[in-house]
Amino acid sequence: MTGQLKYSAAPRLERPLMVVAWSGETGNLGQRIIGYLNDTLQMAKLADIEPGGFFGMNSVEVSSDLVSFPESVLRYSEKASLITMYSDVPAYEVPEFLKLVLDVAARYGVSQLVLVNGLPVMASHNTPSELIANLNTPLLKEWLSGDGVNTEINYESPPGQRPPISSYLIWEARQRGIEAVSLWVPVPYYLAPYTDEVGARRTLAFLREKLALALDLDGAVDAEQRLREQLGALRTGSADVDRALTMLESNMSLTEYEAGQLAAAVREKIGQEG
Repeated sequence: MTGQLKYSAAPRLERPLMVVAWSGETGNLGQRIIGYLNDTLQMAKLADIEPGGFFGMNSVEVSSDLVSFPESVLRYSEKASLITMYSDVPAYEVPEFLKLVLDVAARYGVSQLVLVNGLPVMASHNTPSELIANLNTPLLKEWLSGDGVNTEINYESPPGQRPPISSYLIWEARQRGIEAVSLWVPVPYYLAPYTDEVGARRTLAFLREKLALALDLDGAVDAEQRLREQLGALRTGSADVDRALTMLESNMSLTEYEAGQLAAAVREKIGQEG
């Protein structure tokens, strides 16, 4: 038997927006963005999706004698007219899991559903890259249009691989008449294992504009600046790092060795300073 929706509150929401992200995303974007929205907007708990039947034992983490089970938590803000969901990716009964997510959206008359994903790219953190927006209806193109957003590229998983769960969810949303977009945020490959504060701040600014949120970005801007300072110091102290980043900023390809060298240098720097 699969888990069920367990509501913690019954708020009054009028056509709210809904932002969904997954754990384990490239650049830790899901946790960072949903966590920032939840904290800054003081989101209250709305519901859980119970994990039974959706996750395997490999989803259970043990660290320092503490056991962490998979979670799927939804929060809300009446003032911001917003619902967020941060969840582990289900391993089993995916259609039933997504049905429960969309049941929440239908219950509260969600106007648009936005899914946030990270996409590793061979690019520098100093090089602006377009956000890629996969839409389940052309009606969203005008709403999402603007500088730095590409609504013409249809991101598809490589041959032989399962479609990303976000792509599956926006397809299911279309079947239920819910407008949805899967937003893919480019993350420099060397930041993929860490929190990409540059991409996080940019995405939060995008959400603030498009969702008309009263969202203070000072914390995100400060975190981005700290990361830029870390990477700037690394660049100043290493000719190899400077050369690799210069090549990426000039749209030049790195060899496998050069790419690995840059990733190792970033890993040492981020690992030491956090």
